[in-house]
Amino acid sequence: MSRYIWRIISVCLLALSCVPVYSEGQSGKSKKASEKPQTALYGCYVDVDVMDPIIHLFDASRMGFDASFEVDLFHRIYPTFVFGYQSYDASGKYDYPVPAENLCYEVDGRYFKVGISANVWKKNYLRKLNPISYIGVNFGCSPDFNAEISGYPIDNGLWNTEDRSGNLFSYKGKNSARWGEAFVGMKAPVAGHFCLGVEVMFKALLHAKTKGDTPYKIHHSYVPGFGSEKNGKWGFRYTLSYYFSFYRGSVADDEMY
Repeated sequence: MSRYIWRIISVCLLALSCVPVYSEGQSGKSKKASEKPQTALYGCYVDVDVMDPIIHLFDASRMGFDASFEVDLFHRIYPTFVFGYQSYDASGKYDYPVPAENLCYEVDGRYFKVGISANVWKKNYLRKLNPISYIGVNFGCSPDFNAEISGYPIDNGLWNTEDRSGNLFSYKGKNSARWGEAFVGMKAPVAGHFCLGVEVMFKALLHAKTKGDTPYKIHHSYVPGFGSEKNGKWGFRYTLSYYFSFYRGSVADDEMY
């Protein structure tokens, strides 16, 4: 699976490398104006992550949808809200040391992220839309995801029970999880207000637990929006965006710096 991911990353980077590069070309008064924000609210991005549909083509056990809304403040700061849905059939990948045959482990549910990023690319404040390169952080949560586990042998060390009869464990219920993310990315216009973007993130699971009463201590190795606890430390987004501008702009979007 990892080889497919890296192939996709390579294609994404190649696509972005074809985006026109904006170089410095203004002078005098207009150049000085381009160095200062012209308004607080320039516009907003609506992004759709196309990675989940692509991954689903290679891995039918995973499917989902991910979209985000980013506000462009001063062409510098970007508060972000992300929402999505994911489902995993992780049977055979459950992260416990005791092997089990015919194990079923499935999770699905919605998730949300809130965060903020800062543009570190040179900006022209007279333009409605700039290519951006950014760093940022997110806080993510999946407040009410479903999990179903069955066919796992009961073991005192794993399931926190005195039952050593060899019975099979089963669980189905609601759960919650929280995590943090640090990320870097870039985004650039490719046609009008349509943009392509790539983003790489490092994730840390902060909390995952069952909701309601259960006699067993459940360990969740997969979480919607986070992925695998064992192999999901790094994440990747490839976005198609549309930029809604609230600023008319003093220079054309295709005009050089």
